[in-house]
Amino acid sequence: MNALTMIRLHNRILGAFAPNWVGRKMARLFLTPRRLPLKQWEIDLEQECRRVTFAKDLSAAVWGQSDKKVLLVHGWESRATHMSALVQPLVDSGYEVVALDAPKHGQSGGAKANVLAFAEAIVAADLELGPFVGAVGHSMGGAALTVAMELGAYIPKCVLISSPASILDVLQGFAGYMGMHGRVQSAFIYHIESEVGVPAKQLNMGRILAEQTTETLLIHSDDDREIPVTSVNVIAQHVPSAQTLITKELGHRKIIKDSKVAKRIEAFMQGEHLSQVG
Repeated sequence: MNALTMIRLHNRILGAFAPNWVGRKMARLFLTPRRLPLKQWEIDLEQECRRVTFAKDLSAAVWGQSDKKVLLVHGWESRATHMSALVQPLVDSGYEVVALDAPKHGQSGGAKANVLAFAEAIVAADLELGPFVGAVGHSMGGAALTVAMELGAYIPKCVLISSPASILDVLQGFAGYMGMHGRVQSAFIYHIESEVGVPAKQLNMGRILAEQTTETLLIHSDDDREIPVTSVNVIAQHVPSAQTLITKELGHRKIIKDSKVAKRIEAFMQGEHLSQVG
């Protein structure tokens, strides 16, 4: 019996007797990102950028120097260097690229890590390191970009890569995957909402984008197992003007390392219209 099976069994059995305790425990697990060790290529990459600190304990990696700035926001348990494959085409086209380390990720400090904490860090970056002509967010970083716009960040061009359609979908998906159902799942979501301070159903990416004037590009892989590609359609229903790019067999993480995706993002920032591509 592997570890995941053990956790699921634990949640089902104990959840029948102590649903609130199990929900609280799993919420704590969900909101505690691991800081994975740096790989050698990341250490080498750090020598090619310059580091800036802002808002007391937040860090960002910067490449290039220009009045035209693009912000990159990584996903959960990731960091600025993981977005590096997107950098060079933008720098070559005359942009300065600022890659954020979200709270409790990479070289950033912070007391909490959740979508709202990510979004507040984006707002701080907009105020202290911007303004930005555009921004790119991967996974949780994409969701956080939309929330940041609702909080007041001005992002004229927004690229969401492998982004969920709503945070409630993410929580329910995680709960089901971890064997939490019924009262345990409800308790789990309640404790997440209590920590974040916002109802999960309010954090709907399509709804938020529909209220913005930002130009939007949605990028997703057809085989993403973490955030289903159907999220693109759900978001696009709210934002009919959004451009979409569906890639093949790049999964949830390889997609941000793909050179064609990087070039498409650079073209979008330059104002080129992208049609649906398989």
